[in-house]
Amino acid sequence: MSEMAVKISKVDNKKLVDLLNVAFAEEWLAYYQYWIGAQVAKGLLRTAVAAEFMEHANEELDHATKLAKRIVELDGTAD
Repeated sequence: MSEMAVKISKVDNKKLVDLLNVAFAEEWLAYYQYWIGAQVAKGLLRTAVAAEFMEHANEELDHATKLAKRIVELDGTAD
């Protein structure tokens, strides 16, 4: 799959992988921030707040996973 993705890509592969890595880092950081929020939530609504944070954390992790897969398809590495 990665060879075909590189062949059909009409852009500079290194630039594309670099941009995808920036997006990957942002998604990973967003995941981590939401995850931390879920861990430190306090108060009467802690359970609801933590659940909301974890929902968002999981969405961000899904985005990061998709970006990492695309980076690998383009023969790059998720840095």
